[in-house]
Amino acid sequence: MLLLLLATTFAALVGEIALRLFVPPVEPLGRLSYADGDGKPVTREDAVGRGLIVPLTAPRPMNRPRLMFAPGQRFYLCYTDNDRLRRDWLDAEGRVEVRINRFGLRERDEIMPDKPPGQRRIVCIGDSFTFGWGIPEEMGWVRGLERELRKSGDDWRTVNCGAAGTVCVDEYWWGLKERFHVFQPDAVILTICLNDLIPSSGLNVIGPQPKSTGSRLLDLVRSAFTKNPLDLDPGFDWVGALLALPKAEGEAAGLYDPTDKPFEAMWSQGVPQSSLREAKVWCEARRVPLLVVLWPFLQGLGPGRHYPFTKLHELVAADCAAAGIPLLDVLPALRDHDDEELWVTPADQHPNPRAEQLALPAIVGYAKAHLR
Repeated sequence: MLLLLLATTFAALVGEIALRLFVPPVEPLGRLSYADGDGKPVTREDAVGRGLIVPLTAPRPMNRPRLMFAPGQRFYLCYTDNDRLRRDWLDAEGRVEVRINRFGLRERDEIMPDKPPGQRRIVCIGDSFTFGWGIPEEMGWVRGLERELRKSGDDWRTVNCGAAGTVCVDEYWWGLKERFHVFQPDAVILTICLNDLIPSSGLNVIGPQPKSTGSRLLDLVRSAFTKNPLDLDPGFDWVGALLALPKAEGEAAGLYDPTDKPFEAMWSQGVPQSSLREAKVWCEARRVPLLVVLWPFLQGLGPGRHYPFTKLHELVAADCAAAGIPLLDVLPALRDHDDEELWVTPADQHPNPRAEQLALPAIVGYAKAHLR
């Protein structure tokens, strides 16, 4: 028994040393980085210093500091591990090209404020889900909606105003009246993601995780018997807890970010609700339909899985109904598909082309039903 104990201890020690020396920490596949228009790597800090990303000029939404992609720029989103992931929408180097027009939008140069006679436009406002983060612009729902509407023979154009210095619902409304209205919309689609409404870990909500034991070997063994951090406890009221999370506690945990998704813009403060109503009044005064699209977190999706945010979808639906604002919830189109199949990469959980195509028929039908 003593020999067995010594042998086991020695083997564990050798395994620990080997892990520390030769095995790098496990990271999600498809990590994101950036490159400039010439393909040279660039950090976020470099992008700001070199003018690829610039401050949003005054007036600023709610006096919050905001950044936007500089007009007239071209750069790449770069992903690792494409030899394993095989994302066929990435180029041979695992990249997606992004072009920003002179108005600071991921849009075509011919989309100008002066609308040609006979052309009809839908101004699409939102964050990275509207921008089409991680995928070619032609594969996003914004451009897909345009293609479907043009099949009728009408000259429809969608204008992608996503991720152009506005990142919260009240900023979307501000952007419409202060900036994006110059594109003369015949309809407005305002897209909301759940991280616009409740504090989150970015594009998802991560449950409590056990602290490291200090041993790579023990942590590795333990991870084999623990659930995925995105598989949240179905017996816990995640929506209720996140709606009630105090400002100081949420900021200390990194869930409220004053420079990104601040406490003051969350659903618990009533700001998205009032902003949607103000946007509706603005649109009605101009006889322009306002349509709202709600995207889920891409976690807890798939057969036999628990999606823990249904309560928030119901709250948004009830509030929009009370305000007389049409709402399309994309969740039913995605719910039966495993979330891993819908991500750009495991390290970047924006919707990939498959997710966009699954959501597109619902968005097209919704738009057609409300367009004059």
